[in-house]
Amino acid sequence: MEIVVLVLVLIIAVLISNIIASKLTQVPLAFIEIGVGLVVAVIVPYYRHYNMDPNLFMLVVLAPLMFYEGLNTNMRVLRRSLSTTFSLAVGLALVTVSIVGISAHIMLSELALPLAFALAAIITPTDAVAVSSVTANIAMPEEAMQTLKNESLFNDASGIVIFDLALQAFTTGKFSFTYGFFDFIYVFLGGLLLGAILGSLLVSLRTFLINHRLDNSSVIVTLGILTPFFVYFVAELVHVSGILAVVATGLIHGIQQGRLRLTSTKIQVVSNTTWEVISDNLNGFVFVLLGVSLPTVITDISYRNNTFLLLLTGISVLLYALMTLLRYLWLRMDFATVRVRPEDKNTNCWIIALNGIHGTITLAMAFSLPLTLHGSAFPYRNDLLFIATIVIILSMLVPSLVLPFLLPRQTDPFLPAGASAARQEMIAYAIQKITELNEDPLETQAVVATLNSQIKPEIVKNRHILKQLFAQTRDVENEVLDELVADEKITEKDRRLYKRTLLARDIYLDNSIFRSLWLQFSYRFLYHFKSLVHGKAFRQKRQQLQHNPNLIKKFKSKHDLLVEIESQTTQRVFEYLQSPKVNKESPTDISIVQRYYRERHRRYQNNSNSNEIQEELFIKAFQFEYNFVQNQLSENKITRELANALYEQISNDELIYMQNDEIYD
Repeated sequence: MEIVVLVLVLIIAVLISNIIASKLTQVPLAFIEIGVGLVVAVIVPYYRHYNMDPNLFMLVVLAPLMFYEGLNTNMRVLRRSLSTTFSLAVGLALVTVSIVGISAHIMLSELALPLAFALAAIITPTDAVAVSSVTANIAMPEEAMQTLKNESLFNDASGIVIFDLALQAFTTGKFSFTYGFFDFIYVFLGGLLLGAILGSLLVSLRTFLINHRLDNSSVIVTLGILTPFFVYFVAELVHVSGILAVVATGLIHGIQQGRLRLTSTKIQVVSNTTWEVISDNLNGFVFVLLGVSLPTVITDISYRNNTFLLLLTGISVLLYALMTLLRYLWLRMDFATVRVRPEDKNTNCWIIALNGIHGTITLAMAFSLPLTLHGSAFPYRNDLLFIATIVIILSMLVPSLVLPFLLPRQTDPFLPAGASAARQEMIAYAIQKITELNEDPLETQAVVATLNSQIKPEIVKNRHILKQLFAQTRDVENEVLDELVADEKITEKDRRLYKRTLLARDIYLDNSIFRSLWLQFSYRFLYHFKSLVHGKAFRQKRQQLQHNPNLIKKFKSKHDLLVEIESQTTQRVFEYLQSPKVNKESPTDISIVQRYYRERHRRYQNNSNSNEIQEELFIKAFQFEYNFVQNQLSENKITRELANALYEQISNDELIYMQNDEIYD
C-alpha cells in the first residue's frame, strides 16, 4: 500500500508540474518539476529522508524511457552519423572520465582515485530528454539535436560500465586494465547484440499474433509495454548492459515498423498514445525525484562546515566547466563530425557542448553508491551525491541562460488563433453542406449539434435559464396534448399516462443523481418487499401477466399511442425552439434542450436506421472538411503546416467517431 501511495504522489506531482508549466511557458518544465519535488519533500513525511533504490529506478523508469527513445530514433540519421555517435558516446566518454577523474582527485586530494573515477563516470552520461525539456522554447538546429539524442542512447552504458569497474577497484583494492577492457567490450557489445536478438524475436511474435488475428489492443499494447522490462531483466541476468539492450530492442522495433503497421489503426493510435503518456510521466518522475532528493543530500552533509560546502560547490562548478570544454574541443578538433556549414561549425560545437545535460542516468548512478562498506558508512557518499546534484542543476541552468543568446526562440509554423479560426471555418463549412443536403431533419440536427460542439463545448452557465427553457417546452407539449384531447384523438386518461413519462425529464432537469438513485432503489425495494411478503403467489401472478396475450396486445397499443403523441409533441417543440419567440442569446441552452428531445425521440421511435443515417451524414461531413482544407491550401489561404494539422484533426475525429459508434461495436 505504501508503494501505491508513493507512486500516486509522484503522479500528482507531475500533473501539478504540467499545469504550472502550461502557465509559466518561459520556465523549462524540468525546473518546475524539481521545484514541485522540493515541495513534496517538505509536505510528504516519507520523502523527507528519501533514498532511491537504483536497481528499481533503472528497471521501472529508465528501461521504458530508453526503449521509447530507441523506438523513435530516426534510423536513417543514426546510420549516417554512426561514427559521430560512437565517437561521442564511447571515445569522448572515456576521455572525459579519465581527465575529470584525475582532476577531481587533484581538487579533493582526500578522495581516493577510484572514487574520483566513479564520480567522473556518474556525471559523464548525457540525457536527451532533459535537453528537450530545457530547450523546448528554443529553435535548436536539427543536426545538433539529432547528435545529442543519438549520443545519449549509448553513452549511458559507457558511464555505467566505468562506474562499476571503478567501484569494484575501490572496494576490492584490485584493478586489471586487461580485465576492465574486455569487460567493457562484453557489457557494451553484449547488450547491443542481446537487445537486437530479443527485439527481433519480439517483433516476430507480434507479427505472428497479427497474422493470426490476435492483434487486439489488450494483447499488442500490453506486449509492447512489457518489452523493455523483459529485455532489461534478461540482460541483467547475463551481466550485459540492460540499458543498451532496451535501446537496441527499441531500434529493432523502429526498423520493423513496416511489419508492425499490419496492426489496426486503433491499436497503433492506442499504443502511440499510451507510450507518450508513459514517457511524459516517467520523465517527470526523474526530475521530481531529483527535487525530492535535494533536501536529503544537503541534510546529510550538514555536519560539515560551510566552508567545505562551498568547496564542494566550487569543485562541482569546475568539473562541469571542464566537461563542457572537453565536449567543445572534441567537436572543434573534428574527433566527431557534425554536418553543418563551415560558418556554423563553431556555434554548433558550443551548442552541443552546452547541451551535455545530465539527468536520469546521473541521478540513478549517484544513488546506487553503496550505503556501507565493510560494516561502516561508505566514505564520501554524501559528498559525491552533492557534487552530482549540483552538476545536474548546472547542466540544465547554464544552457537555459546562455542558449537564448545563441539561438532564436522557437516559432510555431502557425499561430494558435489562426489555427482555431481555420478550424471553425472548416466546421462551419461542413455544417452548411450537411444542412444543404436536406436529408432526415432530426438526424441532421444531431450531426450538426455534434459538429458544433467541436467549436464550443456545451457548458451550462445558468441552470435557471435552462430550467425556464424546459418549462416553456413543457407548455408547448401541454398545448399539443390539449389539442389532441379537444380533437378526440386521445382520451384524458391517455394524456395523464403520457405526462407521467415526463418524470424522466424532471429528473434530468434537477440533475440530481441522488434522486435518480433513490427512485431506482425505492422501486427495487418495493418489488422485493412484495415478493418477500406474498411469496410464490406474487411471482406467479407477475409471470402470468407478462405472458398474457391480451395484456401484451393492450400494452403494445398503448406504447404505439405514446410513440405517436411523442412524435407530434417533439415536432412542435423543435418548431418552437426555432421560432422568434425563443431568446436566441443563449444558444448553448437551446442546443442542450434540442439534444434532450432528440435523444428522447430516438428512444421512443427505436428506429434501427437512425445510426446508419447518422453514420452516412458524419462520413459526408468529414469529406466536406477534407475538401475545405484542400481548397484552402490550393488557394494559398493556409500554409502546408496548418493544412497538415487540420488533416490530422479530421482523421482523429473520424477515428474516434468510428470507434465509438454503435454500428462498430
